[in-house]
Amino acid sequence: MAENSVLTSTTGRTSLADSSIFDSKVTEISKENLLIGSTSYVEEEMPQIETRVILVQEAGKQEELIKALKDIKVGFVKMESVEEFEGLDSPEFENVFVVTDFQDSVFNDLYKADCRVIGPPVVLNCSQKGEPLPFSCRPLYCTSMMNLVLCFTGFRKKE
Repeated sequence: MAENSVLTSTTGRTSLADSSIFDSKVTEISKENLLIGSTSYVEEEMPQIETRVILVQEAGKQEELIKALKDIKVGFVKMESVEEFEGLDSPEFENVFVVTDFQDSVFNDLYKADCRVIGPPVVLNCSQKGEPLPFSCRPLYCTSMMNLVLCFTGFRKKE
């Protein structure tokens, strides 16, 4: 389309209009239709992934933790070693590991494998509040500092 177009009315007057306004409206409408169409397609194609909690070693022996998981209505499996996990891995489940000791070698192995790791206080807190387990890409031992913003200043050296 040309940069400027001349519009003529039936009364004989002409007015100069910027065609970029019309182009932008067409683009906006096209984007809206594209987004509406793509969201319905995504919903149809995306399979539902269920969260499964894996209680590692000592966590599997805590009755209070097992009761809390039943309250949240999340499926769980007990595991004594990381090697057992290889048989449990499935694309149908998002695995969340509950580890009592964040200084143990099992924790280090799970952390290096980019697994979701949480501590027992997280499960107990979610059970008390009736909330689902939080999603965190980093290991999360407890929720005591959840939703806090901290700012550290005054460092002269980056290290």
